[in-house]
Amino acid sequence: MTSMTESLITFQPMGRRIPFENGGTVLEAAHAAGIQLHAVCGGKGLCGKCKVQVRGYESYTEEETKFFSTDELEQGFRLACQVIIDRNLTVYIPEKSIVRKQRILVEGVTRQIVLDPNVQKIFLKLPKPTLEDQRTDIGRIRDSIEPEISRVSIEALDELPSVLRDSDFEVTLVLLGSELAGCEQGDTSQQNYGAAFDIGTTTVVGYLVDLTTGEELAVCARMNPQISFGDDVISRINFGQARENLEKLTNSLKACLLEIIDELSEKANVSTDEIYELSIAGNAVMHHLFLGISPRSLAVAPYVPVVKESLSVRSDLYGKRMYVLPIIAGFVGADTVADLVAYPFDHRLRMLIDIGTNCEVALGTKDHILACSAAAGPAFEGMHIKHGMRAAPGAIEEIEIDDDVTVKTIDDEKPQGIAGSGLISATAEMVKWGIIDSSGRLQRDHRFSSRIQDEQFMLTDTISLTQKDLREIQLAKGAIFAAQQILLKTYGAEVTDLEEIVLAGAFGSYIPKESAKMIGLIFDLPTENIKSIGNAAGVGAKLCLLSKAEREQAKDISEAVEYIELSSRADFQQEFMDAMYFPHSHMELFPLVKRILSETSPYFAE
Repeated sequence: MTSMTESLITFQPMGRRIPFENGGTVLEAAHAAGIQLHAVCGGKGLCGKCKVQVRGYESYTEEETKFFSTDELEQGFRLACQVIIDRNLTVYIPEKSIVRKQRILVEGVTRQIVLDPNVQKIFLKLPKPTLEDQRTDIGRIRDSIEPEISRVSIEALDELPSVLRDSDFEVTLVLLGSELAGCEQGDTSQQNYGAAFDIGTTTVVGYLVDLTTGEELAVCARMNPQISFGDDVISRINFGQARENLEKLTNSLKACLLEIIDELSEKANVSTDEIYELSIAGNAVMHHLFLGISPRSLAVAPYVPVVKESLSVRSDLYGKRMYVLPIIAGFVGADTVADLVAYPFDHRLRMLIDIGTNCEVALGTKDHILACSAAAGPAFEGMHIKHGMRAAPGAIEEIEIDDDVTVKTIDDEKPQGIAGSGLISATAEMVKWGIIDSSGRLQRDHRFSSRIQDEQFMLTDTISLTQKDLREIQLAKGAIFAAQQILLKTYGAEVTDLEEIVLAGAFGSYIPKESAKMIGLIFDLPTENIKSIGNAAGVGAKLCLLSKAEREQAKDISEAVEYIELSSRADFQQEFMDAMYFPHSHMELFPLVKRILSETSPYFAE
């Protein structure tokens, strides 16, 4: 609750909220929230480094007119040091304004493949034309190489005559599949690179790959700039209904990818001219928004995407050719396809869970796979949680309750808020020690009752988990577990048949497995049967750059996986309600957890 002299300031994309005194500046509020902005002039409005975007804030200072165009000012761009707080504000902070970066997972599972990229570079020493040999330039090339050239790009035709003659007919051809896409002077056959992208609702990760060796040369991550238009996919779909808003969403994402390409090139000392193809994976909404396709068909039943097949198109990202992985259906997108490319199912019954704002779940074996999506919401990203924040230095990521409450923060810094992993850990400990009951209600009959103040449990002197926060966690985990349960029922299997749970994605790699079972976020398998595979979608996108066979595999997965639409299931609401309990209303699903709780919590005593 803020006082009459305070306003609530929300910082995006880190999802941090604090009350701050009216009359102070956004820069001061950011620093109070533990968000370090560039301000080399000391907040005097002279350096222009503390740029932010504040929606609905009309006034601006003379200093700000020196750093922003009229159009930018109308869009809400301001200097944080110049914005005086007089109301509740949502402040969007560009990547370049932040001194300290949030933790974004870029690692992922790896496996061996046969290197066979779509982009091939072939060095040729061609015979020069003579009066006796008057073959065309294209004919001369076609007669000199084994791969058949079925198409020639207009760009290649334009540069071919001069490149051939300037290089004394010693050239390197650039082939994209069977298309002659370009030619270069001399032998540049070893300079052959591609970039793969995993476009998530919250983060975007890019990888630079050597297509000759298969080596990963550089990795770069950014927050998805579309967050300034909405926290989750539904809000972005709604915002993107108007054509001009759709263009804003698309252009912001393209600008983000261009920044990543530039950084990848700089890190690896590779020219952007030597990057010939991009590979793109993302959920269905990100897929549509990136391509500039209206997502309106995804907003209403039966939630049909405009296109699900893979695409190979010329982009306006430095003119690069772009391969976009296929979609499965509805809200199960190319990211799930990429997950399954990176970590193929075998004969064992396996469940793959990619937990994010939009949670995607797949269940099956190599012979039959079911998939669905659940609207988990952004709670585990720190949204709608009083002291929630994304994974950045100072975020609480682990809580242990024994004789006292002990918190562990990222980089061991002073606690600033609670990350998603911390939310799961804290909730699990509170369930375990009877601080909350199975319904999620805070209880006072325990030795930590002095920590309960105004419907909140104090983790530290300043950071708490409120009753409302617990409800948000219940909603998120309820949707995620209900999706798992319905897939298992539809498959005709029991939890005892499930041999492995695979946690994919950035958040999945930081989930405390025992805590996730304790609150009923995932099934109660032995911990050794629960595996985190990191950013598998990014790995799948990389594999599709490196091997045409992996693209065929992506196509097969897209066509073979059976999509289950949860909204059409009569049993979803009941499964959701059952899963709202900690860990579940049917405790027989959680035998290992039940054994622990029967000894530690009075609400689960036998």
